[in-house]
Amino acid sequence: MTPEINLFIQQNHGQVTTADVKKLGLNPHILIDLANRGKLERVDRGVYIDPAVFEDDMYILQYRFSRGIYFKDSALFLHHMIDRTPDRYQMNFPLGYNSPAIQQYPVRVYRQKPEWQTLGVEEVLTPGQHKVRVYNIERTLCDILRTRDASDSETIRQAMISYSQMKQKDIGRLVHYADLFKVREPINNYMEVLL
Repeated sequence: MTPEINLFIQQNHGQVTTADVKKLGLNPHILIDLANRGKLERVDRGVYIDPAVFEDDMYILQYRFSRGIYFKDSALFLHHMIDRTPDRYQMNFPLGYNSPAIQQYPVRVYRQKPEWQTLGVEEVLTPGQHKVRVYNIERTLCDILRTRDASDSETIRQAMISYSQMKQKDIGRLVHYADLFKVREPINNYMEVLL
């Protein structure tokens, strides 16, 4: 492996793309050669990881589909509010976004108008210790209650109990989002019982 690629991979959480290699002024075919020799592993078209680094599906998906934000149950998982890994990741994209490549991944795609799609975004660490974009906890609680494609009742109950026990909760922000997403009544019902 060249010193430039090795340094880039170390600084980029074990991942490199053909675009990255071009920016380094190197021939991107070097990545294919490194993959053939077992030095790198190809995880998607133009995306390679160091096999010595823990493979992080959530990070790879975020890296590959950078406009997506982890949503609903996937966001709950990233915030440690539910204890099971979702069988399909949920990502929210801007309205009109379309990438046929995403169909080969276990991802449920949602789309929203841009001003809502970017509301309440923050970064958290995945279980593999990589930063990904996700909605904050208060936004996520509202998202899981929305009637169209609401989460199952056990997931909602577990998330609400987790939230009620958190020290760093922002009830004002929760109420603001509840009004915006028209879920104020169910939020009030849960919070009256739990707080």
